Amino acid sequence: MYFLFFLSFVLFFILLFLATQFFNILFRGYAPFISTHRRILDKALTEIKLKTNDHVFELGSGDAGFLRAAEEKYPEAKFTGIEYSFLPYLITRFQLALKKSKIKIRKKNFFKISLEDADLIYCYLNVGMMKKLGKKFQTECKKGTKIVSLNFPLPDIEAKKLIQTDKSRLFFYEI
Repeated sequence: MYFLFFLSFVLFFILLFLATQFFNILFRGYAPFISTHRRILDKALTEIKLKTNDHVFELGSGDAGFLRAAEEKYPEAKFTGIEYSFLPYLITRFQLALKKSKIKIRKKNFFKISLEDADLIYCYLNVGMMKKLGKKFQTECKKGTKIVSLNFPLPDIEAKKLIQTDKSRLFFYEI
């Protein structure tokens, strides 16, 4: 009896997650939740040098994969993930609390937050989002802010570096 209740509970949350993803992708133009392979994260981090107290953002953070990998390499930095979808946000908050991570995850629309104190921004989104973000980066980010985008370039900003990894491309920018 308890097993059926638990199974129903789990299935409900899986269906809720899928329905939310479907709605956000279809009607809001959001990027789907896709976790980034660790080897790609490691490759991105080998190209980045962070200083003590640098503030790293992951926009559309999902499971905060980039932030987790960055925290391992640069534990002295400050990390903030911005996730709009409730279920990935909730699961990630729970996982990070269990690990006693100092990564902060905020359930927000990243177009409604300030990026003025960002030193590094990582995103794996979609073409439409990157087009809108290009304008936000240019108006809000301080000079020297680094941006790393997986697979989707910023249309109006020239990449300082492009790295091809298997079937993925990492675009590196500096404001």
